[in-house]
Amino acid sequence: MPRYRHSHLFQLREIALGLTFIGGFIDAYTFGQRGGVLAAGQTGNIIFLSVNIAQRDYLGVLTKGLTILFFIIGIALVGVLKRTLGAHTHYWRVTTLIAELVICILVGWLPKNISNMIVSPPLALVMAMQTAAFSHIEGHGYNNVFSTGNLKNATIAFTNYSLTHDHSELTTAIIYGTLVLSFAGGAVVSALLQPHFAAQTIWLVAGPLLLVAGYYITLLHQRAIETD
Repeated sequence: MPRYRHSHLFQLREIALGLTFIGGFIDAYTFGQRGGVLAAGQTGNIIFLSVNIAQRDYLGVLTKGLTILFFIIGIALVGVLKRTLGAHTHYWRVTTLIAELVICILVGWLPKNISNMIVSPPLALVMAMQTAAFSHIEGHGYNNVFSTGNLKNATIAFTNYSLTHDHSELTTAIIYGTLVLSFAGGAVVSALLQPHFAAQTIWLVAGPLLLVAGYYITLLHQRAIETD
């Protein structure tokens, strides 16, 4: 069956893997080039925020606090987009990828010595939009900007397969396992590129973003033509 005939195109495995690669790339970038802040990993930021509070590092408190707040706003924005644009067009999820592309380009222009309070919150916003807009892979809930949940689900499914020999559990384990590998792959590629491109490394994520967005738009267009 052609890929564009899939009932939920945003859940295609190749799209999920591409977005998870992007998530790993950006998280490694912000950690390596922007003061150890995690754009998407809010568990880590909550820990860092708590430490900053204890140490009375008020700039750190403000930076982590704004990053967490913008992540929350990003999730909420996707809810608004889904209710407003989603009722009229299947292309509404593309707007989240366009926003992410624009922010990544702008962040690359900012010098490395600029305050992380300027850099991290916008990235947290678009990372939240990415994970909220593309939240399923082949019927399974997943996360494409951090990996704890994916790793947990892969382990649970593989354990269930080992105990029951249910091949559906093996399929689930493979899905989540490849997501973990894709996230790690994005982080590794980002780390390898940073010594050469420094703060501009984030520009290179534009390639994968354009590929994913272009592929998704093409599938939507092909399905629309067939439907008409």
